[in-house]
Amino acid sequence: MRIERLVSAVEPAFDALLRIYANALPPSECKSVDALRRMINRPEYLFLASVDEDAVIGFSIAIAFADSDAALLEYMAVDAGRRGAGVGQQLFHATASQPQFRGRLLLIELDAEATHGTDPGILARREAFYRRLGCRQIEGLTYLMPQVSGARPPLMDMLVHRDELPGSVEKEHLRALLAACYTQVYGAPASDPRIGEMLRGLPESIRLI
Repeated sequence: MRIERLVSAVEPAFDALLRIYANALPPSECKSVDALRRMINRPEYLFLASVDEDAVIGFSIAIAFADSDAALLEYMAVDAGRRGAGVGQQLFHATASQPQFRGRLLLIELDAEATHGTDPGILARREAFYRRLGCRQIEGLTYLMPQVSGARPPLMDMLVHRDELPGSVEKEHLRALLAACYTQVYGAPASDPRIGEMLRGLPESIRLI
């Protein structure tokens, strides 16, 4: 198995990525194919594919935020027949170790509620997967993902990863991280009222647990 960077939507591997994307991810969290085609042409984005004998078996999509110390692992999925074999772990480490992500806080949006028939056990396994990789949760934050399709995304937790994580994040730092997500990933304004709603009631220093 090898991990390759995709740099163009005309590569055959991009179509294979789209098939896993459509089958593995909830429709409420999926951007359109046209949006993905635009994203792969943006230099701040990284598309990685896990390839085994010329077949794409998993992928990750991440963005390094401009004017920020953070990045977002926007999507990561593995073909249903290849799960449980370490493919996701290798993709995660390959993403986090890329030069544009090294040393940054890597944010992960993680479903906190089961919707659209999602098995709650799957959500628990996803959280356990990221925690085994050293990710920690931003305590008390209910993340409101902007809508990207016809369905409302579920309420989410936000996890964070870095080789050396602090024990907490300051509230104003978190505000800047949320604003970067909203503006650079979803095209929403930094003044979006949902950012203030997410921060309301949180302490000035927020634990990573």
